[in-house]
Parts: sequence; structure tokens; C-alpha cells
Amino acid sequence: MPALVDTHTHVQMRQFAADRAAVIRAALADGVTRMVVPGVDVSTSRDALALAREWPGHVFAAAGTHPHDAATLTDEALVELRALAHEPEVVAVGEIGLDYYRDLSPRGVQREAIVRQFALAREVDRPVILHNRESHADMITLLKAHAQGLRGVFHCFIGDRQMAREALDLGFYLSFAGPVTYPKNTELADVAAWAPLDRILVETDAPYLAPQPFRGKRNEPRHVALTARHIAGLRGIPFEELARATSRNAATLFHLPDAPAAFDSAE
Repeated sequence: MPALVDTHTHVQMRQFAADRAAVIRAALADGVTRMVVPGVDVSTSRDALALAREWPGHVFAAAGTHPHDAATLTDEALVELRALAHEPEVVAVGEIGLDYYRDLSPRGVQREAIVRQFALAREVDRPVILHNRESHADMITLLKAHAQGLRGVFHCFIGDRQMAREALDLGFYLSFAGPVTYPKNTELADVAAWAPLDRILVETDAPYLAPQPFRGKRNEPRHVALTARHIAGLRGIPFEELARATSRNAATLFHLPDAPAAFDSAE
């Protein structure tokens, strides 16, 4: 069974409170040997770090403030995020970004928050995990102005080839989640088939955005295999090749160690 990396899963969230360990074990048993768990604010970043310490070698944390919560990124919150980001189990600054769809924080506040977190990522030498919803033009502008030299990923990429080219030209990875399996997302399927194999990742964004067979239900890390198989089919390559490539890409971006041979100690 080829190993996979779920590069974006929120298993620290309340939706997994009743069965979190069982969900992680099920993913490990299904070949999802490593998972990156981003925070959306200080509290969930702290929880992600605790989970990474509970499942060493299999779960890794990211620390950041989501655009929905951008107004919470006070000076004090940034100090705590900086402390978290220095921890060895924290492999990225994220989830950070812009969201002009829901606009749960004022757009100016969102832009200020992401720029401050770009600076944090540069300081701690971590990649960034980007949330980018109906905000692509401003995202590219801010990346060009404030993120030169940073590495990172457009998480749950949804867009066309032009948007993908702009992200790729800046050196970023594209990560595909459940929406790539939805029949109506033909432009997204085109991007997943076309993008360079050494620049793509797979993720679940669990508990959200379950792939087609589980659409509308709670998503789980083990479902990343369904997304990976779908992309392999779009590209006309074996699943094993897609799994090896995306796992290698994840390890390169996040500096992940090889997964432990067993996970009995984490049970």
C-alpha cells in the first residue's frame, strides 16, 4: 500500500472530539502515514501542537491565524504564535490567507494579518499554508510585495490554469482536496491533470469538503486516498506514482521526516 500525506487536516477540531484517536488510527491503517494539522487561531494552533506531540512522526502541526479570525491577531497573539512556530513539531505557518467570500473579518484587517504572518514565516524559516477564496488578485499582489523568498502552498486550490500559473510562477505548490472530485468542477480537474507532478499535494481539509463518495458528510484524513486516486485517473498515471510524488513533495515542502514503521506506540 503506497503511503500518502494528508497535507491539511483539522483533526484537532471539535468535530473529532468523540473519536479523534480512532480517526487517526483509521487513516494510518489505510496508508495515510503523515498528516499536517493547521491551526486557525492561537487556541487551535496550540491544540495542533499537542496532537503532534501525542502522535510523533505521524502528525505535524502548523500555527497561524485564519482570515476569518484575522481580527484576533493582536500583538499578544502574534507573540504566542511565534513561540509555537519555533517548536520542532510545527512545520508551517498556517492556515493564513484572505477570504473575500465570507468576509468574516474586514479585508484590510485580513491583509494586515497575512503580511504580519509572512514576516513570522520568514523569521522562523517555515513555509506558509495559504487560504485563498475569491481573493486571488490581492493574494498575488501581497505575495509579490511581502513574501519574496518564502515557500508554501495554496491549500485547497480552486481555480483555473491562469490562477495556477501565477501561484506556480511564485514557487508555490498547489494542493487539491475533495472539490477536485466533484463532477461540475471541470476547470479544477483540468488544473489537476495539467499541473507539474512535482508541484502538487493532496489534502482533505477534514472535517470539511469530503470527496464525492462522502460529499456532505464529515471528512476524515483517510479519505485523502480517494482524492489522490481521482487525480491519478485524471493524469492517466498509476495511483502508486501519484502517491509517491505527492508524498515526496510534502516531505520536501514541510521538511517531514520519514514516517515511523509502526504506530503502536501512539495508540
